[in-house]
Amino acid sequence: MPGLQLSGLATGFDWKSVVDQLMEVSRTPIKRLQNDQKNLNTQNSALTEIRNLILQLDTSLKSLNTETFQTRSTSVSGNSSWTASASAGTSTGSYTFNVTQIATAAKQIGTSDIAKGISPTNSVSSLVLSNINTAQPVTAGFFTVNGQQITIATTDTLQDVFDKISTQTGGAVTASYNASTDRVTLTSSSTITLGSSADTSNFLTVFKLFNNGSNTITSSDKLGTAKTNVPLTQAGFNTSITNDDGSGNSSFKINGVTINYNINTDSIQSVISKINNSSAGVTASYDPVADRFILTNKNTGNLGLTIEESGTGFLAASGLSSGTFQAGTNAVFTVNGGSSIISTSNKLDASSHGITGLSVTVDSTGTNTVTVTNNTSDVKSKIEDIIAKYNAVQSAIDKYTNVTVSNNKVTSGPLAGNSNINEISSKLRSFMFNSLTGISGSIKKLDDLGIDFSGTSSSSLTVKNPSKLQSALTNSLNDVSNFFLDQTNGFVKKLTDYISNITNTGGSLYTQIDSINKQNKDINQQIETIERQLEFQRKMLENSFIQMEQASSYYQKQGQMLNSAIVQFRNSR
Repeated sequence: MPGLQLSGLATGFDWKSVVDQLMEVSRTPIKRLQNDQKNLNTQNSALTEIRNLILQLDTSLKSLNTETFQTRSTSVSGNSSWTASASAGTSTGSYTFNVTQIATAAKQIGTSDIAKGISPTNSVSSLVLSNINTAQPVTAGFFTVNGQQITIATTDTLQDVFDKISTQTGGAVTASYNASTDRVTLTSSSTITLGSSADTSNFLTVFKLFNNGSNTITSSDKLGTAKTNVPLTQAGFNTSITNDDGSGNSSFKINGVTINYNINTDSIQSVISKINNSSAGVTASYDPVADRFILTNKNTGNLGLTIEESGTGFLAASGLSSGTFQAGTNAVFTVNGGSSIISTSNKLDASSHGITGLSVTVDSTGTNTVTVTNNTSDVKSKIEDIIAKYNAVQSAIDKYTNVTVSNNKVTSGPLAGNSNINEISSKLRSFMFNSLTGISGSIKKLDDLGIDFSGTSSSSLTVKNPSKLQSALTNSLNDVSNFFLDQTNGFVKKLTDYISNITNTGGSLYTQIDSINKQNKDINQQIETIERQLEFQRKMLENSFIQMEQASSYYQKQGQMLNSAIVQFRNSR
């Protein structure tokens, strides 16, 4: 009779609410266990935070190592642009460098004007400004001739510009192009004045036209330049590349390294990229103003730079093979007035001057003194970090073990009365207060460095005497190093050993956290067991009440049948 599972359907008794109330009462042990678990989790969180802070203190302690005390600072006298650096352990002192020559890189400087002119003939009526192969593109706008603004568009031809110059100046100034010299000439019967600060077009600059105080102004140099982003066959070289294999493939060598290219697919820019990305050890560049190529050794010094190719190829067309070799120079210098030293690099390091760890980079001749000192600021910074990390540990311990009374209400931290945590706090304070034995030097305790507790009842450390700390770092750095880093009795050794003992497996902190985790696991199992029992109990109670509903329903039907029979009996009489 499934319907009778509805509470009180037959009896009118809300047995389901009774079952719920009974189950709620039966869950009291679970609530007690959950409350215990909440307290354990609070303790675990506090212990874990303290353990992590102690491990941060351990990391800070270990960062104060031998290299810290051997780090060096450098300075260069005067206003020199030289720079200097010194690695850990470099001998302190002053070193006077006298540089009489700086190192430069060898170059192969190609011949100028390797490209054809902007037009093969003097006629420029079809030469559109946007298509002219000049060193830079012409911009639209206006430029000034004899005070008159000449407005141009990039769609104009060069002849259009010439005509506009003549028109705007009333025929006083005429312009022409000479294909044999690849230059533009402006002519007038009187002095020509070019440009103004208000000009918006770069036409005069692109065509290399500059005031000279006369009535004739000609481009200061050839105008045509090579096209860098088209196939080499279209680059506009004066000298055509003819040594390809018939399919456009060719090659040349720089410093013995082969550079392959194809005249039909490679451009000047792609060949430059191939050179620069190769192992040839040079940097290639193209100067569009001078219309020439330059190869520069990546390494400075008097080193060779060789180029070779068969027949007429890229090196010939680019003017490099007929160019000029400019030898590099070595740096020449002395240290503390000693003998002259030669270096192929402007980075003067131990390989040349012999001072281990010292590197001086120069960019000019002259005399400057490089001073190497102990980098006490790094040591000081790490000592201050140790203090900060220690204070963070004690602050956390104080927070979680504190007991306060307010309005007659006592509030205890989750670790109040935890003897192990109180012992750790006390032990750490002892490390910070006590003198060390078995170490050499004048520094035996933190107080010798001006470091002490903030107050008589405080666990917090502070640098109470900064000048005392700085004096020790400046004048007794070895003693400070011995205090912290003595391998047997040093401060870092003693404290990190203690931290290892309490945080590693089997240590007191580790054991406490592990114990809480196990208790939590056991509580979870207890709760699961009770939950299963309560679920079984609920089903038993529900089944009992359902049976009660069923019995009640049965007796109610029997009563109804009996009443019906009595009524029928009476009616029959």
